[in-house]
Amino acid sequence: MRKNKFFAALFFAFCAMFAVQAASVDLSAKNLMVEASQYRTLDESLEYLRKTVPNMKSSAERRYGYAFMGSVQEQLGQYADAQKSYAAAASIDAGNAVGVPKKTSEQLVVDSVRCALSVGDYASADKYLDSAVKNSKDEKILAYVKLYTQWSALCKAETFSDTKQTVSALKSYLSQKSMKVVYPQILLTLYHITGDSEYSKKLRSDFPGSMEAGIISGGVGLLPTPFWYFVPRSETAAADVVPSDSVSAEEKSGPVEKNCAPGKKCPKQQIGYFRDEDNAMQLVKKLKKAGFAGKILKETKPSGNQYFLVYVEDDENGTMASRLKKAGFDCYLLAE
Repeated sequence: MRKNKFFAALFFAFCAMFAVQAASVDLSAKNLMVEASQYRTLDESLEYLRKTVPNMKSSAERRYGYAFMGSVQEQLGQYADAQKSYAAAASIDAGNAVGVPKKTSEQLVVDSVRCALSVGDYASADKYLDSAVKNSKDEKILAYVKLYTQWSALCKAETFSDTKQTVSALKSYLSQKSMKVVYPQILLTLYHITGDSEYSKKLRSDFPGSMEAGIISGGVGLLPTPFWYFVPRSETAAADVVPSDSVSAEEKSGPVEKNCAPGKKCPKQQIGYFRDEDNAMQLVKKLKKAGFAGKILKETKPSGNQYFLVYVEDDENGTMASRLKKAGFDCYLLAE
């Protein structure tokens, strides 16, 4: 899998490698990246891409434009939008643009699947997985298709017992050489579900330089996307969850004090995303004990399903994310 973690700094560092050129009517993919890098924030760059990419004349350049926009949206945690951008790129029948990283349509479909699963949209993921990629001649693509098929099954699981078939399949993949490219993701998934240290030890010993090993060691944070929160886990794996006891109304809503100045729109750091309101309330209580004003935002999806998002408003100095991480809470900026 990825669940890969993307950083805004990488985006700007990559774009900075190119010399700045003026945009033209027939904008190239390379120049698109240069122009996007001139904006002060990733949000501003993304707005530029949204307006520009659909109007690029060359099909090959437009194809890469959508793929590039998808990567930026994924960095920002806008997985539903990234899914659409990757799918739009994959649907354009054109070759690769000149001067930029190449990606096959199959790779773009796999990117779409990853983003769909990041928001628990297994219906879209299954649709992509059931497309031509399932008959790919590329062994690496097939490995990701098999892995993401199991992730889709995990998205649908309601209880830990529902994960047994997937856990069995993932274990069998570890003996298949054709799946070696996704061994780190498989090991992390198995460890996350079961809590069995056998998988974390193997991850650190066999793939010490992988991002997944970094997550196990604590050097890299796992983005708190719905996928990870929704996967049922064994009691051992979920031992760090606050016990399910009563939570007062004050604890449910969080302390009333504001973290930023009155009248100012406060950025929000997302900490959790749950199907069960009790789990959200438990996290708010845990945050309060650590000195943070956690709050719950209820969301209703078009399907009618309700979810509960736990967040903390940023402070005036924009240091909330570092404070939360120092206290042991993974978080990321909530897109408004």
